[in-house]
Amino acid sequence: MTGGELTLGAVLARLEEQERQIAGQAETTREQIAQLTARLDELSQAAEEVRITRKTLLELPDPASPAPPAPKLPDHPA
Repeated sequence: MTGGELTLGAVLARLEEQERQIAGQAETTREQIAQLTARLDELSQAAEEVRITRKTLLELPDPASPAPPAPKLPDHPA
């Protein structure tokens, strides 16, 4: 065996380490997905509330237009 060759034990140890790293990355990614999913749910809820508010405001009747000012009458009828 030359110096560049790995024993089966060394290969298995490297694979085990690689597997642990991948598992750690996968767990970190799962946590990020959970956080992003929660944020997406919050944003979806906020958007729904805005839609409801907009719809409610659009359904309100128009306020009565203000009455025109009364014509000014003279102090003494002539």
